[in-house]
Amino acid sequence: MAMPYPHPPGPRYGAVPNSLAQHRPPWPGGPRRAGFARRLGARCIDYVLALVAAVALFILMALLVVLLTGTGGDGSTSDAQGDVWAFLFFFGWGTLLFFYDWLFLAAWGATVGKMMVGVKVVRTDGGPLTQGQSVGRSAFFGLPQTLPVVGNLAALGESMAALGEDRLALHDRVCGTVVVRTRH
Repeated sequence: MAMPYPHPPGPRYGAVPNSLAQHRPPWPGGPRRAGFARRLGARCIDYVLALVAAVALFILMALLVVLLTGTGGDGSTSDAQGDVWAFLFFFGWGTLLFFYDWLFLAAWGATVGKMMVGVKVVRTDGGPLTQGQSVGRSAFFGLPQTLPVVGNLAALGESMAALGEDRLALHDRVCGTVVVRTRH
């Protein structure tokens, strides 16, 4: 007697006991999902790289302000310039992370940190990310961090979700993505 389904009904990837769910591949025969330690390592590398880029940009912009305004190094700046710098300092981090993640995910499916630790972001079916998934995933992770302290707590809580059995953070769940290992 033929079965009416190509495979038995049940969870999307077959009936896997909950204790083994964290080790199952995101699609049959595919690579394993990346663990929390690899994801955290990749994020730390990305934060350091983003911080280096932010400091370099800050120095470049400060030099341009000095050259264009002709302050001559006496340190005098307008209140408006100070307000802009304060605004960028407090609210620019999340925007920087958004663009960093989005551009790397759209181009290569992984940020520099992810490439260094051997993980990649793919669709749940194993295919490359769409532009919408790249933007959405980056927005859900980076933009809340534009709010000082509160955004960082949200990002921490979101990352802690990757400790669950299915190893999916909120930005993965919302955007239909999964982080997989590219090497062991």
